[in-house]
Amino acid sequence: MEKPLDQVILRYMKSIKTIVLPSVKKLLEKVYVVIPALNEEKRIGALVAELEEKGFSNIIVVNDGSDDKTPQLFNYNPNVTVINHLVNLGPGASTMTGIEYSISKEAEYIATIDADLQHHPEDLLKLIAEIRQKDLDLVIGSRFLTKNSIPTLRILYNLVGNWVSFIKTGLHVSDSQSGLKVMSRKFAEKLTIDYNGFEFCIDIIKKANLQKVNIGESPVGVTYTKETLEKGQSFSNGLMMLGRLLNPFS
Repeated sequence: MEKPLDQVILRYMKSIKTIVLPSVKKLLEKVYVVIPALNEEKRIGALVAELEEKGFSNIIVVNDGSDDKTPQLFNYNPNVTVINHLVNLGPGASTMTGIEYSISKEAEYIATIDADLQHHPEDLLKLIAEIRQKDLDLVIGSRFLTKNSIPTLRILYNLVGNWVSFIKTGLHVSDSQSGLKVMSRKFAEKLTIDYNGFEFCIDIIKKANLQKVNIGESPVGVTYTKETLEKGQSFSNGLMMLGRLLNPFS
């Protein structure tokens, strides 16, 4: 049964530009959005602007050793906290840094989103409504539960990732590689991410299953550009990820 506030969120989500309703604003004050970022000065500003437009005011940019102007873009933005890694540690480490910071700030929900604009910030509102309505602890935004234009290579990467995810976790999910997630504080407080690379997405699913928390998926949109395809998972990265995940000692 939908809670009244979640009905408001879903109606609000459908508007591209609107005044943030007080009830939605109050809820979103409890949501921290973590953005792992490596050399994203050309894209991350637009992403943060879209998040702010949707009412998010606790935005955590984890600068993972960028050598461009990524960390300087938000010096005067009160809605954004920048945490700097002195060297590049990887997206898994950056995500864990952001989650730990969010917990220290009393976040009720923690969201993750990629910095490259492939995800649609309004979908986070859908995931927040989903996690509340269904009393979930982790909800994954799935690109494969709705019609999206996805390059063939990305589909293949995800199929392999789903197969490995099933072997490692015993759970079948449609989008094991999704960077768009929302988790409860209860789950986040117990979460440790053991992989610094892209395999951290599967590791989160594994930890959720081990903790026996409630997990769900929700359909989300995705937009691919030349830049997002260049920044994402590559064949060589995929092979290294498989090697680390299938290592019997990991």
